[in-house]
Order: sequence, then structure tokens, then C-alpha cells
Amino acid sequence: MPDEWIVRVQGKEYGPVDADELRAWRQDGRLIRENEVREAGTDRWFPASELVEVFLDEHEGMPPPIPPARMTFGAIFATSFGIYREGFWRFFLLALLVSGPSFFLQIAAPFLETPDKAGQLPIVIGAAAVVFVMIVLLVIGWPFSLAGLQMLAADLLEGRQPNVRSVLVRSKPLWTRMFTLALIVYGSYFLWTVIPLLVAFSLTTSGSGGALLLVLLLLIFTAYMVGRLFINFLFWQQAGALGGGDSMEALRESKDLARSGRERPRLDRPLWRGAIIASLWLLVIIALNIAVELPVMIWRMRGVTTIEQALPLLQSMATSNALDWAGALTTLASCLISALLRGWLAAIFVVLYLDTKRGYTKRDIA
Repeated sequence: MPDEWIVRVQGKEYGPVDADELRAWRQDGRLIRENEVREAGTDRWFPASELVEVFLDEHEGMPPPIPPARMTFGAIFATSFGIYREGFWRFFLLALLVSGPSFFLQIAAPFLETPDKAGQLPIVIGAAAVVFVMIVLLVIGWPFSLAGLQMLAADLLEGRQPNVRSVLVRSKPLWTRMFTLALIVYGSYFLWTVIPLLVAFSLTTSGSGGALLLVLLLLIFTAYMVGRLFINFLFWQQAGALGGGDSMEALRESKDLARSGRERPRLDRPLWRGAIIASLWLLVIIALNIAVELPVMIWRMRGVTTIEQALPLLQSMATSNALDWAGALTTLASCLISALLRGWLAAIFVVLYLDTKRGYTKRDIA
């Protein structure tokens, strides 16, 4: 049982107190079954009667509770879309904490090329300053955005209507936890995906049969590690923002919840649902980005009829450090698309996370 609890009576909150104090309050009549309680550090309120350790005598001899019915896949999408629609602008503003600096970072990065003409040095220095500032803003804003999106979705699901300022204020104590989790999660993906792929790419230059076999084994290993990481990190954002533990406890909760429900049909398992949601999200983002960038690419390639003509054009586009308005517009559109949809993704996973936690026990893990 968690160490600290908050009790809400007629709108007033008391605590935090430990389980022994809750038992004493119950004996004194200060805590009744109908009072609402929550773990310190979380926002989920529930009746005190669900605390079996406090109301043990009332639970003895009773049959084990029937686990609540899980939401259908369609209900998860419908509920999350209702949350997203209700808090659309608040989700969008929280997502801009990441998408805004990301846009300016992508715009300024091409100007970091070594100047080859007189007068370009000030441009490179200015671009470096912009890149540095945007990276700092990303590092500061990303944990706020991650925690804020989850907390806003959970609040709307429970009928509360927080403004963006209050969400950011509540996200501030979680900054270190979310930053640490982001380092662990993204660092793990980098370590077990980018590095093996770079090694595999370097081996392909030899062209020998042994090297190609090793490349195939590396690709299989990379796919296996990505799958393992996806399972362990499925609910890391929700557990970090809505759970009451530290970073490692959040990762442990994420892994346990992702592996729960093995006895259920596949489409009712959290892992399968999360994998389907993530896959659909990725396909939608890819499709929208193609829809944005393809017309610009076709316009740029007008008049090009052969590969020999296309290659120099593509190379000049990749190495140019001049402002490309068409590229800037596509980058802006891509960042806006990400900001517009990130709130819905957060809402879907918050609904899935809270639905998975209902009635969850360690016995659910196969």
C-alpha cells in the first residue's frame, strides 16, 4: 500500500497521511467509506471503501470482487476523441512547447554549413545562436509538455476543466521525473536502434557474404530490441505523469501494465491495443507529411526528366544554406500537424492506461 494518502471531505483535502493514520481516522469516525481518497502525487480520486487494508474487516468473508469490464477498442477511440475535442486548444498550446522550438530548430539548422562566401559568417553565427536557444527551450519545455498533456487528458476524463496555466503549475514538480524518463526511453531507443543500424550500414560496404549475414543478424536483433523496448515503455508517459512513484517505479508500472491481461483475447490486451494505436498514429503522420511535402517536391522537380538531372537538384537542396520558403512552409505544416494531433494521441493512451489500471493486480501478468 502506498505510504501517503490525501482524503477529500466536502471539498476540503486532508493529509498526506499514512495507512495507519487512515485506520485511526476510520476508528474515530473521521473516515467513512464514502469519502474520496487518492495517492499523494496523483490526481485519481476513488472511494475510501476500495482501500482493503483500511476496511479489511468489511472485506473479510466477501467473495473476490469481479474485475470491471474493460472498454472496447471503439469506446477508447470515441472517449479519447471527446476529450480531445473538448480540450482542443489547451492540448494544442501544450504541444506547441515542443513543436514551436522544433520548427525554428529545423529552419536554422541548414544555415550551420561552413560559409563558402564572404559575408556568410554572421548568418552562420546567428543560426548557431538560434539552434542553441531552441535546444534549450526543447529541453525545458518537453517535460512540461509530456506531463501536461497526460494530466489535462486525465482531468477532462474525470470532468475537471483546468486551464493551461494550472496544468503547467502542476507539471512543474514532475519536470525532473519526466526529463529522467525521457532520457532513459529515448536513450535506450538510440542505443539499441541507431548504433546497430550504423554498424550494419558500415558492414554493407564490404559486400562479402559473411558481412551481409552479419548485417541480417543485426537487423533481426534491432527489430527484437525495438519490440522489447516498446513493451517496457508502452505507458511510460502516463505512469510518469499520473503515477505516484519515481522514474524507475513508473517504468516498472509501465512494463507490468503492458504485460498484463495475457489471458484475454488479443484485441483486449493492453499491449496489442497500444501497438495498434501507435501503428495507426505513425501511418497517419506519414500520410499527412507525404500529402504536405509531395506537392512541393513535384513543383521543385518540374522540368526534370532524367535521374541525371534529379540527382544534382536533390544534392543542392540538401546542402543549400539559403532560406527555402517552400521548405519552410512544409516544415511549418509538419510541425503544426504534429502539434494538432499529439493531444489526441495523449488522450488515447491516457484512456487506455486508466482503463488498464482498473481492477489490475499482479496476477494479471502471465
